[in-house]
This record gives sequence, structure tokens and C-alpha cells, in this order.
Amino acid sequence: MSDLIITEDPANYPIPEEGLHHGVCVDAISIGTVETPWGAKEKVSLMFELQSTDEDGKPFLVGKRFTRSLNEKATLRKFLEKWKGSKYTPQDLQEGINLEDYVGMSATLFIVRNETEERTYANVESILPYKAPDTGEISYYGLKPNGEYTRVCERPDYKTPEEFALNGA
Repeated sequence: MSDLIITEDPANYPIPEEGLHHGVCVDAISIGTVETPWGAKEKVSLMFELQSTDEDGKPFLVGKRFTRSLNEKATLRKFLEKWKGSKYTPQDLQEGINLEDYVGMSATLFIVRNETEERTYANVESILPYKAPDTGEISYYGLKPNGEYTRVCERPDYKTPEEFALNGA
């Protein structure tokens, strides 16, 4: 085997501790159609930059993937309603919910660790509105990201889900 083959063990990526973490939504991503055990489903992902940092001082990034649905039983809808602290009105749902509106919003996230044979993952279990520590009041834009994260749609090699499906990676 060549000395020039370099591998990186994905199990060594730092992940945040379990518990409550404050963070900012830094991306809303349309993943496109994904095969699931229940058939093909349209998926979206929300990415959060946490205020907690790894040993190098870099903020942790965590994400949560959802089926693209606002049905009253849908995980995405329940998650967004918990985050904003109120239920959507029928008018809100009829007009449509733009996930882009959530980019830049602060949140308090409950992070859990899940282990597989390959590695341990940090998963967003739940979300609450962020409350400013000085007032205890909900502050939707009280936290700011550090500015180093580049949104997926702004990356040079970005392909829409449709382009990706047609052309592959």
C-alpha cells in the first residue's frame, strides 16, 4: 500500500455534547426526492450553527432533515411551530411557509447523540424559541452566525436537486 494514500476517519469529527444549545439557522436546503422505506419523498434540511464550539474554537454545525410537508402531522410543521412558539393559521398555510424566512433566526436546540457501528452523530431532537439571557424574552434574531458558513445554494459547485438528479454528482 502506498504511503501517499491518506484517509480520514469520519468517526473523529467533533460533535457537540448532548443537551440544550443556542444556535442560528444558517441554511435551508432543498434536497429533492429521496428514496425512503415509504417510497420517494421530497426532502428539505435546516442547518444550524451552534454558539458552542469545538476544541479549535469553530462553532458546531448540526442539521435536521424533513419530508417537505406541512400536514398537521408532519414533523417539519411541528418543528417550525415549536420554534416560532405558535401554531400556523389556516391563512399562513394557504399562503405558504417560506423556509428562507427562517435563515438567520435564533433557536434553542436539544441535541442528542446517536451511535452507529461507524460513528456517533449529533442530532437535533427538538427546538424552542431562543430567549435572551438578559430579559428572558423571546428573541428571534438575538444571535448572529460567525459568518464563515457558506450556504449550499451559494457554493460554486451547487446544483439544484433537479440538475443533480439529471447529471449526478
